[in-house]
Amino acid sequence: MKKFFPIILGLTVLLVQTVSAQSDFKFVQTTFVGALDTASADNWTTGWANWDPKTTNYAAPTDTTTLNGMLATLPVQGEADIFGVVTLDASKVYLLKGFVVVRAGGKLIIPAGTLIRAQADLNATPKNYASILVERGGDIEINGSSTSPVVITSAQAAGSRERGDWGGLVIAGFGTHNLYTNNNVQMEGFNGVGFDANLAKFGGNDPADNSGKVTYLRLEFSGLAFEPNREINGLTFGAVGSATTINHIQVSFCNDDSYEWFGGSVNCSHLIAYKGTDDDFDTDNGYSGLCQFGIGVRDSAYYDLSYLAPSGSSTSEGFESDNEASGTAAVTSYTSAIFSNFTMVGPVPVGMTWGQMGSVTRAAFRRGARIRRNSSERIVNSIFMGYRNFLMIDGDSAQRNTNWPSLRALLSTTGPIDTATKMLFYSNNLVINTGAAFGPASSTANGLVESSSAGNSADRVAALDAWVRQSGPLANNIDPVAFTEGTLLINPSAFSTTPDFRPVSGSPALSGANFKNNPILRNLYLNLTGVDKEVSIEFAPIYPNPMTNGVLNFGRFVESYGIFDVQGNLITFGVDTDRAELKNLAAGLYIIKLDGEAQRLIVK
Repeated sequence: MKKFFPIILGLTVLLVQTVSAQSDFKFVQTTFVGALDTASADNWTTGWANWDPKTTNYAAPTDTTTLNGMLATLPVQGEADIFGVVTLDASKVYLLKGFVVVRAGGKLIIPAGTLIRAQADLNATPKNYASILVERGGDIEINGSSTSPVVITSAQAAGSRERGDWGGLVIAGFGTHNLYTNNNVQMEGFNGVGFDANLAKFGGNDPADNSGKVTYLRLEFSGLAFEPNREINGLTFGAVGSATTINHIQVSFCNDDSYEWFGGSVNCSHLIAYKGTDDDFDTDNGYSGLCQFGIGVRDSAYYDLSYLAPSGSSTSEGFESDNEASGTAAVTSYTSAIFSNFTMVGPVPVGMTWGQMGSVTRAAFRRGARIRRNSSERIVNSIFMGYRNFLMIDGDSAQRNTNWPSLRALLSTTGPIDTATKMLFYSNNLVINTGAAFGPASSTANGLVESSSAGNSADRVAALDAWVRQSGPLANNIDPVAFTEGTLLINPSAFSTTPDFRPVSGSPALSGANFKNNPILRNLYLNLTGVDKEVSIEFAPIYPNPMTNGVLNFGRFVESYGIFDVQGNLITFGVDTDRAELKNLAAGLYIIKLDGEAQRLIVK
């Protein structure tokens, strides 16, 4: 029998979209923007992150067989399959070669302090891809800690390591995505693996699917190109479900995106993308999870080498977000992930201007965030500094999702203005150095924003600029201090081996976050104070309560809702819906927080 304490907030009529969250995930309300507060004790990078992996002296492998797919002969050479439970030993150093594939029903357990050295070789026969792949129904448990992280790094000696020395970590799940009705989509690049054409397929109908747990993990020098211009990412999620636990991950010197989500609803926290080649955080195909607390750092020496390619060119962004390749509206779910409290450090060093950078840097590195192809990405309470431009809303479909009237009026087909349906948010962000960024202004860009090069593009740039600069409770803070040392963060230099991304005393980063007024965020965190008090006020019923059929009806559409356990953990959430689908929720006592009619109630 399920019972609920409803907390009722404001009401707006919207479309249906429901997602889920893992049982131990907490979305934290902060007063500061960016990834870190100023106190040393709150620096969550301490003890496990590594800012100089190129020169770190790692121990040589002592176990060359357990994770060596090149020794396997069945079913094929080059691929070691795990069907049972394999537990590694932290006292050993493992050599990773070939594919290690955790099959359905299998489990790979990696304890705290384990070191894995990876060595790829595309000239071997068969090719040595040196990657770990968790298939649908497989389980990975990486149990690093703040003092003993798990490290998967290059097998090369100190000073000789480079991006793309090995493949990466790929997790595939039975979660949902929007690639039409195909629930056997294959990860990009894997179709070039000649000896096993069925690897890395993802998708299903279980948004709460569980692929395991990954905590305190460093992935260094990954991103092997399986085929020309088809690198894999440091950490790739394919329709990974919300019951999967992901936190405290650092991806360093990756040869492609540091992180990429293809659909799914997995929630992540405390992510570091360090000196990657392509995008730091890439979202596609209806990814709808929550991500809070992250750091992205760019080094002007590491960029996508295809930036000048006549076809298939790719520039390096902080965030890149697509819905699906054609940007169509004919999908069942939209990319609507929420990223809050990220600190994004671009390739322009503090104290310099974009114009002072070399020609390659000016061409290869672009925006803090590029949102396109009908995505409704939501980036809030974050810091952006040192970029060419800070936000590109690329194409009519994504620009329509801003619901900014002056911008929508310029589109080729405007459609009806929906108050918050598929709302794209870029709010409560702190943006520094727009005056030292791209210039002089063009018809498609200025130092703050960029538009696609469609007709009336200059008017679109002006409208986008006004949208980002709009006043109100969710306003962005643009250039409140100079782009010089000591005004914002203690030491954000990409060239330092001891960076410190905490705000300096008096920094504008120490205030400005807003969770309460954002119609999406305000129902994703919970203050337990007063929840135990019963308030009896007539209101539209939430039924049935106790719930009996796996569906909780609200009796009206709401902008968002969150369901919590009695410890305040976010169990599941949804946006733009009139119900909660809770078929997989265990019987017990829960708390629900949702939008209502301008009054705050607690009903037991």
